[in-house]
Amino acid sequence: MKRITIVITVLAMLAAACGGDVGNAGPLTQPPPDPPTTTIPPTTPGTDVTVPTTQPPADPPDDPVDRQFVELFFGKEGYAVSVIRAVDTPAVAANAIRALIAGPTAAENDSELWTSVPLDTLLLGLEIENGLATIDLSREFEVGGGSYNILTRLAQVVYTLTQFPTVDRVLFHLDGQPVEVFSGEGVVLGDPVGRADYATILPIAPGPGTAASEPWNQDDLPDISDGDPMRMSRVALVTADDVLNVREDPGVTAPIIGKLLPGVVVERTGQEEMVGSTRWVQVETPVGGFWVSAWFLADEVTSANFAVDPRVEALLDEFAAIVVADGDLRPVVSHRGLYVSHHADPVRFAPEDLATILRSPAAYHWPSNALSPDDIDEIPARTFAEAIADSFVSAYDDADTALTVNEPILGGNGRLPEYAIPFELQSFNYVGVHDPGDNPAHDGLDWITWYVSIDYENGAPVIVGLTVDMWAP
Repeated sequence: MKRITIVITVLAMLAAACGGDVGNAGPLTQPPPDPPTTTIPPTTPGTDVTVPTTQPPADPPDDPVDRQFVELFFGKEGYAVSVIRAVDTPAVAANAIRALIAGPTAAENDSELWTSVPLDTLLLGLEIENGLATIDLSREFEVGGGSYNILTRLAQVVYTLTQFPTVDRVLFHLDGQPVEVFSGEGVVLGDPVGRADYATILPIAPGPGTAASEPWNQDDLPDISDGDPMRMSRVALVTADDVLNVREDPGVTAPIIGKLLPGVVVERTGQEEMVGSTRWVQVETPVGGFWVSAWFLADEVTSANFAVDPRVEALLDEFAAIVVADGDLRPVVSHRGLYVSHHADPVRFAPEDLATILRSPAAYHWPSNALSPDDIDEIPARTFAEAIADSFVSAYDDADTALTVNEPILGGNGRLPEYAIPFELQSFNYVGVHDPGDNPAHDGLDWITWYVSIDYENGAPVIVGLTVDMWAP
């Protein structure tokens, strides 16, 4: 694999770019999907992680499947928050409801997401016409007590269906029959309903300022200037409209005693505990040492040290070599999985997906910078290998490609530098891989840039995110 010399800019500029100032271009809240129960639980830097590589991964199925990214709405602290799922096409709306019924993943439950939709509910039918979605569910959907529980499950279905531009309101049927009064709680449901009908019951996506107490920013936290650099971590993978809860004890059932804003740097005390599959670490706060999920902490590596770490370029070389060989990506990727931003909010691919994803025929309607989300079906479906992996290698191995460290690259008709990296990934160091384009007929507008976000685990760099920016004439 061809090596490309990293272009290192002035280190003072890099230090300012290393996730210090978090922007306000964040997408909707996206708590992390489930780390697979058969692989490694979340860890903090310095904890041993073993990736099974002795057995070759099984080949993916032969039949290609097209998929589309959708939002599902679950509850968290009295609010509705969205998570991103890839569902099969066609029948995207119906498959979104089936995914909603399946409920949050284990990691999302650890992140305090919950659902009121009974798991044994069956989707019997869904018709969409003139802005109205008529959904037919089995009677299990109305089983269960408590008016709040009943109303929140209705809200989850309505919010999930009305994300689609063809749906404004929802009419409920049960076992093929129109519903007049829903459940034993006596909820009148004879007419179509929309988001406004549940806005006060389960409001969507609060900002951190709406919480009962203001979250802690860097000035609120204990001074870290004299702290141990090996114990510093930065809050990462938290969306712009969310916060990281600090708890009295390890585990999501412990009382919340404070909240940390994305991007702040905290000092770990050295105490750690496993609760289920989640690692919890104790950090210094304005009120003492308390607990946060290690999933949302990135090892704090200075931009100067990152820029001169030879293992970073070796990591990119190894990633490219695995892509060329259609191999297993897990050895070079974070234990959390891989977050991919393709002109949209980051979507996470779990470690078990990464074992065979380069050979998988599953194709996705990847968002485009040239079309609105409403036109996503017009985009030809492409596999992960076609849209992500091969595209990266093509740029990385081009003779004209330049690499930068923690420096956005401004291309013609591209994103502004402050929006180059998705909000959730801004706490990580990154390498920019910029291919300026080769066709003079396009006046340099056939360029592509990949940003590779890198975390440190076990003291070594691993890839946690891929972000693309491009312009194709």
